[in-house]
Amino acid sequence: YLNILGRIFDSDIVNLGFSGSALGEKEIAEYIASLNMSAFIMDYDDNSPTLQTLADTHYNFYKIIRDAKPDLPIIIVSRQHPDPDTDEARRTVIKNTYEKAKKAGDKNVYFIDGTEAYGTYNRDLFMTDGLHQNDLGMYAIAKMLYPTLKTVLDKEGYKTSGTIIR
Repeated sequence: YLNILGRIFDSDIVNLGFSGSALGEKEIAEYIASLNMSAFIMDYDDNSPTLQTLADTHYNFYKIIRDAKPDLPIIIVSRQHPDPDTDEARRTVIKNTYEKAKKAGDKNVYFIDGTEAYGTYNRDLFMTDGLHQNDLGMYAIAKMLYPTLKTVLDKEGYKTSGTIIR
């Protein structure tokens, strides 16, 4: 979905998706914080092996980046695929990061509920195996993120060159 957004916004994209290995490590957050970027989409929920791992790392990951880049727009996204056993608890961890950031005065942090990407009908059409998105799933995620990312980039003074089919 990042490549779709990159084409729409005529922007370079750095995709640090580590195929299940992005676990919210401090060193990766520090590396990301060192990059020159216009916005950061924080979306590693699916890679976190347990709810506890996610809870132990999520806010700290955000905070490392925020401390290094106080004005950077950070878009925090929860997982897209359905998992009735853990979805609500995982989304709560991620939403708590967002709410804690807002309470601390962060005016440039955004939360997107990833479960809204696919709607409620035939959600399996968006995934190859119930977890990994196919092309339609990637497009749906891009479409979900587009309005927030456009608002963020417009607010930052970037001229966006494209639109996404609605």
